[in-house]
Amino acid sequence: MSNGSEIGIAVGRWRLRLDRLVYGTVVLMSVLAVYDGWQELATYLGIMVVILAPLLALAIAHLFAEVLHALSELRRPLTRAEWSHYVRDQLPWFLSAVPPLVALGIGWLSPLDALRTITVVLWTAVVTLVVIAAVAGRRAGLTGWRLLVTAASGGLVGLVVIGLQIVLKPH
Repeated sequence: MSNGSEIGIAVGRWRLRLDRLVYGTVVLMSVLAVYDGWQELATYLGIMVVILAPLLALAIAHLFAEVLHALSELRRPLTRAEWSHYVRDQLPWFLSAVPPLVALGIGWLSPLDALRTITVVLWTAVVTLVVIAAVAGRRAGLTGWRLLVTAASGGLVGLVVIGLQIVLKPH
């Protein structure tokens, strides 16, 4: 079983980690769906902060966990190169912010207000999960109905998160 560090899609020097794109997208959706302070923070800049802050927390938590694990496994302090590797390895978390930030930018340029743009951002995240699932299925060699089911599974995950909004914030 792989830890995922060598699994990904190369885009130039960067490696897209599908696992981190999924985790980051679901975390963002969860925060956007259940966040209750929109009345005080319903600006485009405020929404951008609500998009980026959980990813920063996720990257810091993951860095902390990986470093602790490495210290335990290696039984010695980390070298400068190892620290650098672990820090750089957290940057892919922020790729999860790209689709919602693009949707936010479109919302800012459109006649939608900030609160309605949040809905667009949530549905963009659902589409993002469908695309990530389709890419993974295609890379696995799936075709036809199996590829469609795999892609639909991404949408289902997104719909579950949106469903949580309805259950947790019925107003």
